Amino acid sequence: MAHFLRDQHVHDLSLNEQALTQISNVFAERHNQLIEELRAQGKNAFFTYIIRFDNKGYRVFSLTELLRYFNQAGNVERIIFTIESEAAIGSNRAFGEYLELCLDYQDANRCTLVASSDVKDWAEISFSSVHEVLEKHHTKHWIARSRWMGLLFQLIGVVVNFVVSLWLSFKVSPHLKIENSFIIAFFFILLLFGNIWGFLNQALLAFITKLFPNIEFIRPQKAQVHWLMQAIFGSATFAVVVFLLGQGFELLMQLGSDFFAR
Repeated sequence: MAHFLRDQHVHDLSLNEQALTQISNVFAERHNQLIEELRAQGKNAFFTYIIRFDNKGYRVFSLTELLRYFNQAGNVERIIFTIESEAAIGSNRAFGEYLELCLDYQDANRCTLVASSDVKDWAEISFSSVHEVLEKHHTKHWIARSRWMGLLFQLIGVVVNFVVSLWLSFKVSPHLKIENSFIIAFFFILLLFGNIWGFLNQALLAFITKLFPNIEFIRPQKAQVHWLMQAIFGSATFAVVVFLLGQGFELLMQLGSDFFAR
């Protein structure tokens, strides 16, 4: 492989047509410089794009073609910018120069920036130039997808499950003609709602990941709806947390007083 390699996972980016143009301009500049360096050796390098959308993939050779597909797509799944020298292509990247940025909406592990070359300056400058552009388009989506947010929803589910189980047990137990009816009703309802919440929690986390993705491709015709959904979800989550905490505390106090009054 080439002597110098820089690679990094990229995360939490919001990219529109302007951002893609900026990235493409950097790749075009690095491509032109690489061609000048290789021309003396009688070699060449190629700059291509790959865009996958609506379960179809295309390799294109100009920014105009990329943006045309980008704007007409129903759902953009992946965009890849690639510069490869003839040596890199011929050796399956075991040798030669290449620069690649993979932006994948569905798989965060595939979102990488890689630069490799026998010339340190080209690898370092190429990597830094693309990285600098990406830094301008970072989002805070990682907060919504973080483990702490998952823990928050899990704790809310536990509290709601406990409170609902207590309330329903008080309602149901007087109608059960068995010994220790309250305890039996409580544990049955707690177990039932616990399993239901496990399913709902996974569905909720999947929805959050889709609403606040690692890589977000923004098109004018869909941006307003997407941002509106994010705003509604954020406001609703805050309101639900405040409401549930208030109602849960109030209900616990009431149930506690009723229980000890027996």
